[in-house]
Amino acid sequence: MVLHNPNNWHWVNKDAREWTKDYFSENLTVISAEENGVSAKITKVLSIEGDCDVNQRKGKVVTIFDLVVKLEYSGKNADGVEANGTIVIPEVAHDTEEGEYVFDISNYADTKDKQVIRDLVRTQITPQLRKAFARLSPDLIEHHAKDIQHVPATDPAKKAATTATTATTTSSSAQAAAKPSKSAETAHSKGRVLNTVTVSETYEFNTSAEQLYQTFVDPQRVTAFTRTPPQEFEPKEGGKFNLFGGNVVGTFKTLEQNKKIIQDWRLGSWPKDHYSTMNLVFDQGSDSTNLRVTWTGVPVGQDEVSKRNFEDYYVRSIKATFGYAGSFPSRVVSSSSAPKKHKAKKTSVVIKGASWQDMTLEIMGPVLVGAAIAAAAAYVARLYMS
Repeated sequence: MVLHNPNNWHWVNKDAREWTKDYFSENLTVISAEENGVSAKITKVLSIEGDCDVNQRKGKVVTIFDLVVKLEYSGKNADGVEANGTIVIPEVAHDTEEGEYVFDISNYADTKDKQVIRDLVRTQITPQLRKAFARLSPDLIEHHAKDIQHVPATDPAKKAATTATTATTTSSSAQAAAKPSKSAETAHSKGRVLNTVTVSETYEFNTSAEQLYQTFVDPQRVTAFTRTPPQEFEPKEGGKFNLFGGNVVGTFKTLEQNKKIIQDWRLGSWPKDHYSTMNLVFDQGSDSTNLRVTWTGVPVGQDEVSKRNFEDYYVRSIKATFGYAGSFPSRVVSSSSAPKKHKAKKTSVVIKGASWQDMTLEIMGPVLVGAAIAAAAAYVARLYMS
């Protein structure tokens, strides 16, 4: 990786994010605990966001990283009742002390008999995570230092002056040949770069994967939970959809029956022609289904409000309309020190001249609510009588 850095003097950087994802997948998923018949274990690394670099200057190798880590766990209580949930660590940083980590722990569907599993995660799993995170920095240095430092045999400072002269001449010629034309520079300057983020979440529904999948592809069911007939809805690969009066539009890219739906998805307020990719995975459990949502390409600044409205207009509405019960995550924060305070930003999303709140008033007005509930009830009755 290091091509020209005599005596390891200059700053050299290596991006280690992908390596860190694999490292966590290997080292964190072996963590488990058991106490008084209650068990829990880390089953998956759901996401890692942020920066992770290994750097060197003046012969010294250091690591600089600041990550948000989201894990999934599963467990059972003493009576065999199963629970699944997430652990979010909002700051895994190079300067975080072992006792300073904050853990946001939640069960997907939190009931009284499942709380003991969550408590076991807090008391027995999180101490193991603290120790695992403390090992990240030295392991990064051990694995990557050789890629960003010269050993004496390859140090350019030891090579002959004639070799350096030849390399300089070759480099100058290459730079002249590689210089872009004026037209290419102009075209690039006119291009628009949109910064985006990835949003991921898991929601539990008390129904089968088959029934939940149908809720997203059956036009009658879509009409029931959106409270208004879609302007366009073609549940096939390449088919388009237009929901909520044109405020949500997109295209079906992949349909795997009862397993997965991938869509190009956008809000009317987003920059013209920009679509995110919404990946819906239907994970069938023993008595419920987890909907795993991975949403890539969401414009920066729209992630939290987009997620909140997906929960309101899709998740909550589906549960209320079809009786798929379950509950939203109930969280407990575990930390030996208080989490850092961040000033919340006030965000307003306007969709083709109307905010989500305005859309609520239009779609969920007193008259339409009564009609929508009646229509949904009639549809559910026909569904289960057929």
